[in-house]
Order: sequence, then structure tokens, then C-alpha cells
Amino acid sequence: MDGPPDFYTLLGVAPQAEPDVIRAAYRVLAQRYHPDRLGQALPSADARMAALNQAYEVLSCPERRRAYDRWCHQLNQRQRLALAQRRDMTPPTAMAPSPPSVLTTYDRRGRLHAFI
Repeated sequence: MDGPPDFYTLLGVAPQAEPDVIRAAYRVLAQRYHPDRLGQALPSADARMAALNQAYEVLSCPERRRAYDRWCHQLNQRQRLALAQRRDMTPPTAMAPSPPSVLTTYDRRGRLHAFI
């Protein structure tokens, strides 16, 4: 799995959604994907319903929701840090060459002298 399960996307609600909105979204999706309502036992329907149940279980409880949000935030920070470290570890040949350091001075007559 690439990352944490995104319960908000699974239920189709925004992360700032009120509990009533989360409950309504869960009920609509549960009616749509419940294996008994489909009339046939599909493994994908069971898996989808289990994922919906888990998402609702976490997002319906304020304490679990805060813990989930904190966990996702920390995970995103770690992923951003790992990405930044990978960028810093690019081989020197892939980086743009730095210009040579040049010391420039002017003499009394205003002529430019460059020393490499």
C-alpha cells in the first residue's frame, strides 16, 4: 500500500466535515455497497463494506478521528522529509555545474583584473 487509507476520500467527505455529514455519507454508501442489498455475494463488495465500516468507525469517534488526523499529518511530514533527503542525494553529475570562483579587482586606473 502506498500510504495510509484515506478514510475521508473513501466516504467522499472533506476533512473538515461535521459528524452529521460523515454519518449521512456512510449510510448512503452502506446502502449502496452492502452485500445483502446487491443480491449476490461478491468478494469486492465485502471488502468495500469492510473498508466503509472501518472508515466510519474511526471518523465517527472524535478521539479516534483526532488520532487518525495526527497520524496522517506525521506520516505526510515523514514522506516530505524523505523526499527532500532523496533530492539532496542526487548525484553531482545530475546537478548544474557551479560557475568557477572568480576574484575580481580593479587597479588605480579602473582596469578590471580577474583571478581564477
